[in-house]
Amino acid sequence: MMMAKILFSAVSLRSSLPCLRRLHCMSKVLRRDVDSNTLPVGMTPWLPMATRIPHQRCDSYRRLHTTPTVGIDVMLKDKQLVLVHDGKSTAINNIWLRDNCRCDVCYNHTTKQKNFDVTKLDLNVTAEGLQREGSELHIDWSDGHKSIHSLDFLNTQCLTDKTPSERRKLTKLWDTDTMTKCMPEAVDFTQYLKDDELLKMVLKNLLRYGIAFVKNVPPTIEDTKNVAERISFIKETFWGKHWLLTSDLKWADRAFTNERFNCHNDTTYLSEPAGAVIFHCVGHDGEGGMTLLVDAFNVAEKLKTKHPGYYDILTKFPVRHDKIIPDRKIHSVGEGHVLQLCPATGELRRVRHEPTSVCTRHSESKDLGLFYHALSTFTKEMSSPENVLQLKLKPGLVCVVDNWRVLHGRTSFTGKRQMLGIYLPRDEIDSRYRTLLNLDI
Repeated sequence: MMMAKILFSAVSLRSSLPCLRRLHCMSKVLRRDVDSNTLPVGMTPWLPMATRIPHQRCDSYRRLHTTPTVGIDVMLKDKQLVLVHDGKSTAINNIWLRDNCRCDVCYNHTTKQKNFDVTKLDLNVTAEGLQREGSELHIDWSDGHKSIHSLDFLNTQCLTDKTPSERRKLTKLWDTDTMTKCMPEAVDFTQYLKDDELLKMVLKNLLRYGIAFVKNVPPTIEDTKNVAERISFIKETFWGKHWLLTSDLKWADRAFTNERFNCHNDTTYLSEPAGAVIFHCVGHDGEGGMTLLVDAFNVAEKLKTKHPGYYDILTKFPVRHDKIIPDRKIHSVGEGHVLQLCPATGELRRVRHEPTSVCTRHSESKDLGLFYHALSTFTKEMSSPENVLQLKLKPGLVCVVDNWRVLHGRTSFTGKRQMLGIYLPRDEIDSRYRTLLNLDI
C-alpha cells in the first residue's frame, strides 16, 4: 500500500521577489522490490506508483520516483554548493545550478518551462550565500540573483545513481523457453477500453517483455484502432493509418506475399522507426502463417558476451535502409546503427535490423568487412530456434509489439491470410510510461 507524507514549507517574502513564494511539497514513495524470477506464470510485477500531489507548483520539484532527502547535508565550499550524503561529498556545478533555478522569475510553473535566457548566464557565476529551509535551499549568487532549489530535485539529479536506468531495471530479457513460461496475460478488450488499470497492465507488459496482448477484440479495423488509440495516437506513414497484409502483392513488398519473412523491425527506412506495431490477424483460411517474435535485446546481449567486437561495430557502423516502391513514387531512407545506444547511459536503446532493406555504401575501410561478419552473426543468432517464439495469432487476439526491441516475422502459409497492422509513435509510448506508470525513463 502506497503512503505519502506532504511537507509544507513556510511562506516567506523576499525583497527581490514581491510575489509570494509557492507552497512546496514533497512526496515519499513506499517501494517494493520484486524478484522477477518468482512471479507466477502470466503475472506481471508490481510497479511503484508515485503519489500525485494536487498542487501545480509541486511538479517543478517532484521528479518521478523521488528519493527521500533525509541525511543530506549542504554547505558552501570555495563558493560552490556541496552536497554530503553517506560520507560522500558532491560538488554541484555553479553554472548548472544557476541555470536550473526554480524561482518564479526563472521558471514558469504553469508551462513547466524555463524563463531564464541561457545567453544571459554569467559563465563565471559563484554562490555567495546559502540558507536551508527544510527541504529547500536559497542561494545568493554573484550576479545578484537569489535562487530556490529543492533538495529532492538535487538529490535525484545529482546523487541518484542512474545506471542501470529504470527502463533497464524493469526489462525482462527472454528467449523461447523463458517466454513460454512467463507469457504476458492478455487483458479483455471491453474492460481494457474503460479500466485504466488494464491499460497500465498492457504498458507494463510492453515495457517489461516488449510484447502485450488484448483478447476478445472484434476482428474489425475500427475496434483494432480502438486498441491502438487507447495507448497513443496512430503514427501515419505512406502505408496509411493502418494496413492489411494479404498475399496479393497489392504493394511491391515481400510482406504482401505468402512467403516466409524472417524476423525484422518495421519502418527501418524512416528517420524515426515506429515505436510499436499492433498486429491483429482478422482472418486466415489456410495453414501456416505462424507469427515469429524474438527479443533482439536478449540476442544483442548474447552477442556482446560472445563477440564483443561484433557488438561494438554494430553500435558504430552507419547503415542505410531504403524503401523503394516506384509505382507509388516512394523512396524512403532511414539511417542509423543496427544497435543504437542511449547517449546518457550507454545502454542499448533501439535495434534497427531489416537485412532486406540494407543499402550500405561501399567503403575501403576494414570496418566494412567486420560489419558484415557482425551482421551475419547477429542475424543467425536471431534465427536460432532457442530465441524465436512462434505464435498462432487468431481473430480476436491483438498483439502489441515494441518495434525498437522485439523483431517479428512469419512462416509461409497457404490460403487467404489477412493481418491488420497499425503503427504507434515511440515518443507517445514513452510519455505514457512516465505519466501513467510514473516511471523516470
